[in-house]
Amino acid sequence: MARERLVERIRLAEGAKLILVQAPAGFGKTTLLRHIYDSFRADGCAIAWLTLDAGDNDLDRFMSCLGQAFAQVSRILPSELMEMQGLESPDEDQVFELAHAIAATPLPFMLMLDEFEHLHNPAALAVVQQLLEMLGPQQRIVIGSREFPTLSVGRLRICQQMLEIDAAQLRFSLEETSQFLRAKRNLILDGQDVERLYEVTGGWAAALWLSSLALESNDNPKQYIRTFSGSNTVVASYLAEDVLSHRPKPVQDFILQTSILHKFCADSCNAVTGRKDSGVLLQELERSNMFMSALDEQHVWYSYHPLFAGFLRAQLGRQYPGLASSLHRRAAMWYVEQERPIPAIDHAIASGDKDLLFDLLSKNAESLFLQGRVRLLARWLDALDRASLAAYPKLISVYAWVLIHINRSEEALTLLETVTNEDGASPISHPTYHVLRAFSLVMLDRVEQTAPMWEDLHILGGAAQEPLLRSMLMIGCAYYYATAGRYQEARMLLDQATREHSAVGPLFSVTLAGYMHGMLDLRQGQLRAAGARLRALIGDESQVRLRGTAPRLRAIMGVESDMSNRRYGADAGFASIYLAEVLYEMDALEESKRLLKLYLPLIKDAGIPDQLIASHVIYARILRAESNVNDALQILLELEQLGMQRNLQRIIDSARLERVRGAVLDGDMDAAKAMFSLVGMSPPWRHRDLQMIAEDIETPVLGAMRLQVHGGQAAATLPVLKEHLQDAQARSCVRYALRVKALYALALHQAGQRNPALRTIKEALQDALNEGFVRVFKDEGPALLVLVNDMLKSMKDASSAENGALHFFAERILNPMKNGASAVTYYGGENAVVEPRMPRAAMENELTGRELDVLTLLAKGYGNQAIAEKLFVSVTTVKTHLRNINLKLGAHTRTEAISVARKLSIIT
Repeated sequence: MARERLVERIRLAEGAKLILVQAPAGFGKTTLLRHIYDSFRADGCAIAWLTLDAGDNDLDRFMSCLGQAFAQVSRILPSELMEMQGLESPDEDQVFELAHAIAATPLPFMLMLDEFEHLHNPAALAVVQQLLEMLGPQQRIVIGSREFPTLSVGRLRICQQMLEIDAAQLRFSLEETSQFLRAKRNLILDGQDVERLYEVTGGWAAALWLSSLALESNDNPKQYIRTFSGSNTVVASYLAEDVLSHRPKPVQDFILQTSILHKFCADSCNAVTGRKDSGVLLQELERSNMFMSALDEQHVWYSYHPLFAGFLRAQLGRQYPGLASSLHRRAAMWYVEQERPIPAIDHAIASGDKDLLFDLLSKNAESLFLQGRVRLLARWLDALDRASLAAYPKLISVYAWVLIHINRSEEALTLLETVTNEDGASPISHPTYHVLRAFSLVMLDRVEQTAPMWEDLHILGGAAQEPLLRSMLMIGCAYYYATAGRYQEARMLLDQATREHSAVGPLFSVTLAGYMHGMLDLRQGQLRAAGARLRALIGDESQVRLRGTAPRLRAIMGVESDMSNRRYGADAGFASIYLAEVLYEMDALEESKRLLKLYLPLIKDAGIPDQLIASHVIYARILRAESNVNDALQILLELEQLGMQRNLQRIIDSARLERVRGAVLDGDMDAAKAMFSLVGMSPPWRHRDLQMIAEDIETPVLGAMRLQVHGGQAAATLPVLKEHLQDAQARSCVRYALRVKALYALALHQAGQRNPALRTIKEALQDALNEGFVRVFKDEGPALLVLVNDMLKSMKDASSAENGALHFFAERILNPMKNGASAVTYYGGENAVVEPRMPRAAMENELTGRELDVLTLLAKGYGNQAIAEKLFVSVTTVKTHLRNINLKLGAHTRTEAISVARKLSIIT
């Protein structure tokens, strides 16, 4: 029955970007979504439907399905959507880029995501979050879910861009109950009967539907209605059993036997039941509304309603004990014949036939791993008897890789140590064992435990006959050397891995070695080289795609890719994260933010600890620089939660250290001290001989010294900072040394040593000038900028080339608005460089990046509401920005603010 009052609510909520239909099973969520689909489609809305299941927690599969849904919304073939985005040809590896997909859709459009409760992978949820943030006017997402989705919807609520329909609103009213029973189901009931049914069911759609089925075959409706009461579950079971009992015995048996199928067609039903007339029975059951519904417009595939499938399976177990096992085996064999291994394996597991299960897994696990179906494989492989795995070495290897990729590396190590042959030896080869162990330890943030492996010459030498594994070992060793400050040795190994790519295939060795070179460039302060190298790896930035991990998994398993010359894939995504760091350091915040938003889902899904920390901390700093303090805090809380989920203290502490920095810059010293006490000066994860890559951004020592400098104890920090600076320089950690030197200069200034402070900050600026490090100084806040300004004033001769460049660089740090909205211009291509823009006009007060965005949109004629939608903020926030703009520009009206800004060349 059409729910017109609910559909009308959606029509009236024109500004809603998210329609959330959330209620327990049986309340008619999917039915309502179908009514929405039909109604809006009839109005000419471009609309697509995606029903989710547990398999969508694998990012590759989710992105692929989402791409197909967008192609459907766009009313074009997936290949045409790929062509619009500059992709050469459609294949299973291609995944769309969100912004391009949204731009390609006609208006209005609607994307429906049903059974959203199955989605719990943070990476997949982050993709949905991105979609919501990118939506414009007349673009909507409709979510149907049994649970409240794990999405950040607070801003949508505040902006009145979210419409929620819950169980209370989904319940039938008394009027709707009467209309359904009398008009729709043609039952002869008086008002008292309808009211009684309404009271007993509470307007619960499933119970009303079952009641109508039961009443069709009952001669005394009044007496029947009086006989049932209780909870929803009790009512449903009672009614279902009653309805089933009135069917002929062959039909009952057919329903019970086919209930083991998640979805079914006539052929699969024939295979499971042994009948030949399943098609006829399915048509009869569909006409009588018996528990099932069609899944396609051709009415070929069906499923039983999830509320009653469990009841039917339980009934099968009671009436025919042991039959389910043989039915599942028949289903598995039918799916094998159809070359559909996933449902075949599901049914093999349910059948309890271990021989069949191991046979299917050994034949299909590797190919499914290469498709990125890691969470699906984990569910299956977790159910296996570990002792039986010893006979299947390939399966052990796949299982270990699966565990590593879903952040269960501790279990991967246990698997490697406990699954052995009768003689106690590992069933897998030594190189495979060492690669799996090394990758597990890196994911567990225990890089120091890999040290003995790299000192053993036999490990690399023993992998000579397996070039892929040898390449992986060399790259693992290079990563350890990078943390130990052995940069030259690391680069030599990366170069060797690259040279041997012809035996491996370039996807893994060349791309991974390339972005690790970029990582080393960044650590050693070679910012321009890092940017050029990473940009060359990624290629045309406009073609960067959000992708899953499937291409990378192919490389890990030694399978050649037909995309060897393309720069897409997970590893290009990781390269983009390092490029985002480079751009951030150069103060190109918008460009950096775009890459981070695009690839954060990938990092959450498959990133190592350093990548997780760096990406989240840099993103939080960008948001803070935009005055989005709450959003920055949310990113850090997400990072802290990821650390807790993975049980990795360094991730947790890194999030807290960044919160300490923020509290210090806000002047909230009590909060900063309280938060820092949770971390301490020497947490257990710090190692004397190693400095992890993300520590180039922040360390406990730097956090502790900053607390003291801003807490009136600057003089006490000087010996520690000086020694720390010398140590960073000795390790050639140039990027980190710059941070220490900037704080050291501030400490000297706060301790009253003005001249040494001016000399030190000048040295730091000269060190940063050639490579373009800007955020090193801005990240220390206004106190350091005051010192930079004092240094500028103290410069006697700014006419020389050296002093002129230093003067301009310092001016750019102090007041980027003098140089335009963005501090840098990016020149792409394989020889990419980043150059400072020349100054335009000076202004007395600096506008923030967000205020400039508001001013630019205002000048284009946008109103408050339109600006709020464009920038994903509330109208109140826009008004606050406008007040600040007027204050800083000395304007009294919007028109005057635009005029002043144009005169000052702030906007064009």
